Amino acid sequence: MDAKQILYKFQMERFEIFKFQNLENGKFDVTFEICGKKLHSHRFIICPFSTTLDSMLSERWTKPNEPVKIDGYSFDDFNEFLTFIYSGNCKLTNENIFSMVDIAEFFGVKLFKIYCEKFLTKMKFDSNNVFDFRELSQKYSLKKLKKAIDKFISENISYIHQNEKFLNFRKSDIKEIVESNYKTAKQEELFEGVYKWAENHVKTVESVEICEKTKNVGIKNEMHQFLPFFYFEKMENKFFHDFIGKNFLRNENV
Repeated sequence: MDAKQILYKFQMERFEIFKFQNLENGKFDVTFEICGKKLHSHRFIICPFSTTLDSMLSERWTKPNEPVKIDGYSFDDFNEFLTFIYSGNCKLTNENIFSMVDIAEFFGVKLFKIYCEKFLTKMKFDSNNVFDFRELSQKYSLKKLKKAIDKFISENISYIHQNEKFLNFRKSDIKEIVESNYKTAKQEELFEGVYKWAENHVKTVESVEICEKTKNVGIKNEMHQFLPFFYFEKMENKFFHDFIGKNFLRNENV
């Protein structure tokens, strides 16, 4: 047995102690209270991985022999979080993943955040949940997840752009999607989706009924900033004539 195997065995033995929560032989020196339930742990194991926990368990913020209350998270989720710190693994599900990412961020455990992101990138995306996952990736700076989401949007843009959530994207979101999909397939669908977003955006900004001429000018202005990121060479001539020519180029003299 080499040194790494020995260290791993010691780690698993500590995890077993935590797992069984036996106060008689566990030698726990910190107790958390979550939703009325108590969870016992060891400072020397959890504090080195989280400056938040280290600060939370300092003498300045805790009183001897009193449990530390954890608010905003369920007992099961916090238990899985500590399980990860002890063992390097925990149970992630479609139901708890949003909460677990928030825990990783709040307690500043980078490895746990990476662990959660790996799980997220393997989830099944669809036209309904993809927008929530993209918002999650932005909120917590999950770059790999965001890349996977934008790839999914690109490959399924033909029906995703019909979703109301796509039409209500921020301009910065649309720009990122267009830039990340430069020279990819389905440039026609992407252009059409962005055009419809621009049309909806103009209506939303104006908030009142406007004439066709004013609407066309607004759409053209919105689209101009995205044009350098479309790969027009990949678009079919028919699309140029039937969609771009009809809905965009004809407005160039407006």
